[in-house]
Amino acid sequence: MKLTLKALNPKVLSLIVLAGLAASTAPASANTFLGARVAADTSDVDVISVPGPALFREVRFCVANRAVHFGDVDVSFALGGSQDLGVRRIVRPGNCTGWFNLRGPVRNIDQIRFQYQTIVNPGSQAVVTAFGR
Repeated sequence: MKLTLKALNPKVLSLIVLAGLAASTAPASANTFLGARVAADTSDVDVISVPGPALFREVRFCVANRAVHFGDVDVSFALGGSQDLGVRRIVRPGNCTGWFNLRGPVRNIDQIRFQYQTIVNPGSQAVVTAFGR
């Protein structure tokens, strides 16, 4: 599901901008905003392309608006290879997963591909945000 900034709900766009601003003002050792996706109302697969180059040891995912049941999450690295993360759980709105360690030395993330199912209820679509440190 690809969305342009013009197609986003103003509330969702505000949330994404605020998350980016909060992450950009944090010290280097804290959360770095990697990207966000507006989740579909059903099961889907989305990709967050991470602008590089930047090096990370860990990633985590936060959810806004609706609960999201994460399935398979794969992190692909800029120099090749990938890692499957064992997220596989429901994350309620306003909450984040724990930090997932990336194997090996610090890694340059190219993209994060996640399969999920949105918990259906009325209201705004879920927003999934990825952070690294």
